[in-house]
Parts: sequence; structure tokens; C-alpha cells
Amino acid sequence: MKSKATLLAAVLFVIVQVFVAVESFGQEKSMYWVVETNAVDKQYSIVRFYDKSNQLMHEVKLDHVYLDIRKPKYQRRLNQLLKKYEERAAFISKGSKSKRSI
Repeated sequence: MKSKATLLAAVLFVIVQVFVAVESFGQEKSMYWVVETNAVDKQYSIVRFYDKSNQLMHEVKLDHVYLDIRKPKYQRRLNQLLKKYEERAAFISKGSKSKRSI
């Protein structure tokens, strides 16, 4: 009985993951974040921001901080930081364009 419940939970998990992947497939994001934290030690967290071509744009190491990205407040805060970083990157790229007239 317990193995059936475990199997059912695993199948439901896979179905939900596939559904989320299909939903987000059409939505192309320009940047995304990744958090690396040692779940056992919890002495630091590393936040990395990547562009749409998967190149590292920015990295921050937070000593003595544990970010649990399962919590919505951390997800919201990281999304806010990402949005600000995208705006700053867009502003800098606009300023670096050629100023010559045609």
C-alpha cells in the first residue's frame, strides 16, 4: 500500500512538472536566477543571474545566509532583484549605442 502511494505521488509530481514546463515553454524570459546553498551546512548562499543565452551575468555570495527558495518571500525578492538588474542592463546597453546620426 505504501509503495503504491509513493508511486502515485511520483507520477503526479512528474505530470505537474511536465505541465509547468509546457506552460512556460512559450514564455521566453530574458534573464533568470539560480541559488546554490548547501542544505546540510547552511553557511552561505550563492545567487547567480544568467541571460537568455545561459551566460553568467552576475554572481553574489552571501556568507552566513541560507536562502530557502521554496518560500515565496525569497522568490519574490529574487524576482525583484532580477527585474532591477534587467532594467539596469537595458539602460546601460542603450547608453552604449553609437551616438552618430545617419
